[in-house]
Amino acid sequence: MSEESDNKPLKKTARMELLKKQLEELEKEPESESDHEQEQEQDEVIEKPKKEKKEKTPKQKEQFEKMKKVREAKIAEGKKLKALMAKKEKEELEKKVVEKAIKLKKKQIKKQQVLDELSSDEDLVIPKKKLQPALKPTIKIVPYM
Repeated sequence: MSEESDNKPLKKTARMELLKKQLEELEKEPESESDHEQEQEQDEVIEKPKKEKKEKTPKQKEQFEKMKKVREAKIAEGKKLKALMAKKEKEELEKKVVEKAIKLKKKQIKKQQVLDELSSDEDLVIPKKKLQPALKPTIKIVPYM
């Protein structure tokens, strides 16, 4: 201990010897019974007593099983409903796609007919419209009185 009170740095070997001596002193000291009892008390305090659960009555068990069946039935019903809705939406989407395809095909047919008519009537001249000149806005000058 006197070596520790000196503020001089110790060499490694001297420091090692000092630490070994301190360790041996601590090992030689017998553990007091009061320390051992305190450790046991702390262990007991840490472990909380567990509460015992009450047993369910047969009626409670019956109700639980009944509610479990009802819940499963509702879940199954929900799944069926979702499947139906998905199927319906898919059918509606397919119907819209088919209608759109039909409209596009009809437009193509009409365009082709117009092109066929124009090619057969090559002599037909389409008159150009004459544009009328735009009217210029007139500005009236009002004298200031």
